[in-house]
Amino acid sequence: MTTQPGGTGRHVTVHATRLTAEAFQPYGRVISTARADLTRKDGDFTARLHVSHRVPAVIENINRHMDHSQLFIPLGGAPVVIVVAPPDQPMDGFDPSTIVAFVADGTQAFTFDAGTWHIEPRALVSDTCNLINVQTRGYERHTELIRFAERHVNVALMIDVAGL
Repeated sequence: MTTQPGGTGRHVTVHATRLTAEAFQPYGRVISTARADLTRKDGDFTARLHVSHRVPAVIENINRHMDHSQLFIPLGGAPVVIVVAPPDQPMDGFDPSTIVAFVADGTQAFTFDAGTWHIEPRALVSDTCNLINVQTRGYERHTELIRFAERHVNVALMIDVAGL
């Protein structure tokens, strides 16, 4: 990740790396044969088919859900890009240089811990891909959203597919 001051704001470039359980541990879990807990404060868990679109070159928003963890299960083997930031980053004073990105190979299910900043997983090689999204009903009540344009921040995403 690189940062540069800009004439009209701050510019941050996030470089994606291969998803591994160890590297992703501060943000959630890569699901394996061991059981992974899902947490919630209130509401029932729900599951839905999520159609994800191609990964953007610029990240416009990032959000987090303070009340629950969230599970994504890719369908069809299509690789996805995961963009996250640590849950200890405050809403006010959020540091975009803490954003990291991972590429999941399309067979890896993963969770976001409660409070982990993220964008929805995005398709890497096709226009869309399908995932199962498990999260609580009523998540909107416990969601914080940052719009980078309002903070005069440009967050670019770089993915070197050949280097993964």
